[in-house]
Amino acid sequence: MLRYLPFFLFPAILNAQGQGTIADRIQRSAAEGNRFQPVELFQVVEADPATVALWSDACTKATVLELDRSAVRVVLGSRPERIALSIPDPAGIRVLDLERVDITAPGFVVRVSSTGGTVPVPEGIHYRGMIHGVPGSLVAISIFEEEVMGLIGDPSDDIVLGRLAGDAEGRHILYREGDLRGTPNMTCGTSDQGPAYDLKEIRPEGNAKSIRCVNLYWESAYDLFQNKGSVVNVTTYLTGLFNQMATLYANDNVQVVLSEIYVWNTPSPYDATSSSGRLNQFGSTRTSFNGDLAHLIDLGGYGGVAWLNTLCSGTSSRMAYSGINTTYSSVPTYSWSVEVVTHETGHNLGSRHTHACAWNGDNTAIDGCGPAAGYSEGSCPAGPVPTSSVGGTIMSYCHLVSSIKFANGFGPQPKAVIVSRINSASCLGTCGASCDPPEPLGTSSLNSTTVTLTWANFGVPSYTLQWRTSPSGGWNTVSGILVNNYALTGLTQSTAYDLRVLSVCAAASSAYSAIYTFTTPVPCPDSLEPNNSTGAAPLVTLPATINALIASGSDADYYRFTLTATSAVNIYLSNVAADYDLRLLNSSGTQIAISGNSGTSSEYINYPNAAAGTYYVHVYGYSGAFNASQCYYLSISAYVACAVPQGVQVSGITYNSAGVSWVAQQGVSAYDLRWKPTSSGTWTDILGLATNSYNLAGLSPLTSYDVQVRAACQGGTQGGVSDYTPTTTFTTLEAPCDVVPRTVLAARLYLDGAYRSANGLMVDSLRMLNQIPLTEPYTAMGRVISGPTTTTAIVLGATGYNAPVDWVLVELRSNGSPYTILEARVGLVQRDGDVVAPDGVSPLGFCEDPGTYRIAVRHRNHLGCMTANGFALSGTATSVDLTSSGTSTYGTNARRTVGAVRTLWSGNVIPDAELKYTGGTNDRDPILQAIGGSVPTNVVLGNYGASDVNMDGRIKYMGQDNDRDPILTNIGGSVPTNTILEQLP
Repeated sequence: MLRYLPFFLFPAILNAQGQGTIADRIQRSAAEGNRFQPVELFQVVEADPATVALWSDACTKATVLELDRSAVRVVLGSRPERIALSIPDPAGIRVLDLERVDITAPGFVVRVSSTGGTVPVPEGIHYRGMIHGVPGSLVAISIFEEEVMGLIGDPSDDIVLGRLAGDAEGRHILYREGDLRGTPNMTCGTSDQGPAYDLKEIRPEGNAKSIRCVNLYWESAYDLFQNKGSVVNVTTYLTGLFNQMATLYANDNVQVVLSEIYVWNTPSPYDATSSSGRLNQFGSTRTSFNGDLAHLIDLGGYGGVAWLNTLCSGTSSRMAYSGINTTYSSVPTYSWSVEVVTHETGHNLGSRHTHACAWNGDNTAIDGCGPAAGYSEGSCPAGPVPTSSVGGTIMSYCHLVSSIKFANGFGPQPKAVIVSRINSASCLGTCGASCDPPEPLGTSSLNSTTVTLTWANFGVPSYTLQWRTSPSGGWNTVSGILVNNYALTGLTQSTAYDLRVLSVCAAASSAYSAIYTFTTPVPCPDSLEPNNSTGAAPLVTLPATINALIASGSDADYYRFTLTATSAVNIYLSNVAADYDLRLLNSSGTQIAISGNSGTSSEYINYPNAAAGTYYVHVYGYSGAFNASQCYYLSISAYVACAVPQGVQVSGITYNSAGVSWVAQQGVSAYDLRWKPTSSGTWTDILGLATNSYNLAGLSPLTSYDVQVRAACQGGTQGGVSDYTPTTTFTTLEAPCDVVPRTVLAARLYLDGAYRSANGLMVDSLRMLNQIPLTEPYTAMGRVISGPTTTTAIVLGATGYNAPVDWVLVELRSNGSPYTILEARVGLVQRDGDVVAPDGVSPLGFCEDPGTYRIAVRHRNHLGCMTANGFALSGTATSVDLTSSGTSTYGTNARRTVGAVRTLWSGNVIPDAELKYTGGTNDRDPILQAIGGSVPTNVVLGNYGASDVNMDGRIKYMGQDNDRDPILTNIGGSVPTNTILEQLP
């Protein structure tokens, strides 16, 4: 059945109740003597006003870090299996003990909507592990060329590491979740009503683990592509996010891998205005997919929804939807998104919420977080609510009342259900989570006499290997191997060998794996020797492909080629057996380009606009590196250079966008564009444009930008590119004040009619009964309103403390002459008293310049009030709390006292600034008229009228909770002729 999930997320990754699988594995690896290679990728950027401004809107405290890209390239090139990553912050150096993991399935691809085809997967490396010396901690780190994504859980709080959004210098931020100022505002769906679990399903089986592997297909909607700017950036983000999710599952011994990412780089068909609508559209659109479960991810803000317990079901049932957030302000918020996708996938895998009446073998709840937040699933007694320091588990609603601790995992019972569902799913393949053969097998560093045999790392105590000449030689056995590789020597060239491996587990051993066969190569012929100098360099005709050796520490190879016209030269060196480097030399033997990656990484040189003439390619071993038997592969090609595009123009400039165009050229297959703020040294690249125009979006107001364009000639990526055009500079316009307000106010007030002292909140009955109109009511009452005047059904669908109660009117008045209204805006007051803009999230913004103002508030059936003193307002939100007795108001008795708080006087049914129970134009008689005028016991429902004094969605003249008595109570209760006057000048 369908599962819906509300997410007002603020989860944390903290120390769990016990040690997780990942920390156990890291500690065992260290005890076995495995070395964790020290790695330093960051330096702290000294705090100053400019760097603090990068995060101060989102966090109370944070550290800005500079990424050492050269160190990143070393890690990406060498791909160490284990690292000790140092993370600096003001408290000192935190060391993360990490192990490299493969998060993708064999044959993983990235596919795009524009062509339906696959695209190259950007280079990245993923790790998971623990904080050094902190048992039970949990870490997921993903390293890419331009950024590092990480979640770090320590005993006191969660720590997020990521690149600051929109920062031209690519700086990173390190902050604790507890220091984040805000939470996402996402809508709530209905709860599931699935069957309860019996004792067998929920009984933990020791260190139970999945013996089958779940392949996940992820699809990202177009808005994520627009947010990230390229397919590469979307892929980088999603693979980093998946590593964090997969780390949570792995910590509970559940294996999930990513089989495919599908990126909508053209407009996607998912436009429904609810989570269930988008899930249904996903099922209708994606009628087949590469994986066991499919997940649609976008930035729609509709929370999450999934089908429950659907492994091996029909295609459209094996799906989930998550509306995520990539940032809060400019700060990355990975944990919010990780919780959504992990939780929804948990529903696909069979788990219900922990507050459902389905657990413990007696149809009761594990915790009471759902009911505490107003969400119940069944009629059983509510379970206990864990404190914030303890936290809830992944399938709970504890993020609504305290927190979720990721290191708590799924908890014993949901984990048992998930493991049971996976292990009994006959449609899934095994992936080695139990004592299975450690497949797949493979080889590396293969040459004519030696090879390194490799197999999957299952974390078992040891492995036993057997090898033989194929197909019928006698088996040779090697036992007690503690790692997942073995160097085999003494082989014969051009001979086929068989290999098989078994896992030696704690209690038993697996069967042997399927036989893996490899053949040793014939030694490399190296036919162009001797060629160890430019004078001895053989002439090669382009394009050229060469197989050769660096046979000794003193060996070096030179090759000569000739260009007849200005060209782009591409040189690629691969299958390197040792640390080889690559150089391009001109006709006099002077170096003009070099590629010097470390280890056995491939080398690549792209040299544009090489003039006609003679050139040399030099291949050599760094510090005498060589291999006497393994060929390297060298390819050399050159293509005539393109002409530089002409006539670059910028038009249609707004505060956040601009259109760039240029003259189309003959013989061009595509164009590349790059742009940056004039003050920045870092370009943003837009590659492979099919037309001679491009619209820049997401720009900053009143900012100078540079743009350049180049052409790619026919022949695709091998066809060479032109130089970039000279820089074209333009400046964006000032943002409208409705987009970037000049003054911002975070007001707070209580409406007495809706306020309930029992829980210190207002009721949202009008919202629940769909009585709040999408358009504010004050224009129709004769008020002059500036700015937005409408909201959406999604905003009015919010629940909990942030549920809208009604429209209110807020005025900025002259401090010296407070009877002068300078600007009036409408907003929505929420249950906890916060007044937000019609978008349901932002504080109220005004176009008035920064300065000191009196603040007045009004409501359609309450008496308004105004602050007694002026408040200094600016572009940063200023708090004005009219629920507090400490905020003085103009006049006398301007608000009602309810215990320790203050509320606006209710009962002004006739909006005449006077609260009156009897006499002419009193506020009582309209209530009787509203229910019909003759039968005082009538009740009118569904009327958004001023006569609904207590704002419960009904108009009543007599009986319990009627709307007449509050008026009499407010004027004193005993003298019906008393009145109260509104205290506004």
